[in-house]
Amino acid sequence: MRRCRFRDGGMIREGYHAGVDELRKASTEGKGWIASLEAKERERTGIDSLKVRYNQVFGYYIEITKTHLSRVPPDYIRKQTLVNAERFMTPELKELEERVTGAEIKLLALEQELFEQLRVRLANEVPRLQAMAQTVALLDVLAGLAETAALHRYVKPLVDESSTILIQEGRHPVVEQLSSDLTVRTQRHGPRL
Repeated sequence: MRRCRFRDGGMIREGYHAGVDELRKASTEGKGWIASLEAKERERTGIDSLKVRYNQVFGYYIEITKTHLSRVPPDYIRKQTLVNAERFMTPELKELEERVTGAEIKLLALEQELFEQLRVRLANEVPRLQAMAQTVALLDVLAGLAETAALHRYVKPLVDESSTILIQEGRHPVVEQLSSDLTVRTQRHGPRL
């Protein structure tokens, strides 16, 4: 089991919260999504030099050299003009950008928020959890005693109001266990002198 620290994230298991799952996928698979979009747009436009790129000022964009501007589809939105190329945006790229950009930061914040919510919920349940833990502990002890009694054929003594103690075929569990352990050791290794 992987240990994680609160500030590192990774505290929320996959499948617990859809938002965490989506952000985790975006942070790990985002570059693959962008590469897939680039390949799809190259095929759709027939422009082999088409590139999907990123910079901190403009975010993600599609860059097409001036020689291929005649093949730009009508749904491309012009974002920036350069000396030898044009940069464009599409609704699909914009959506991908929103999902990918900052996904790790959003993921960490969401995981921390969910963890805090769980902590508060658990804190409210402490008395009930402690009562359950005590009950389980008692059951564990009783089950252990019952298993030992069945394994070694122990029986409950009959206790009455008389002042007489009558022990028939009495056995002491600790002494019996020690003597059987001693017998086994003696049989394996011979008597000690």
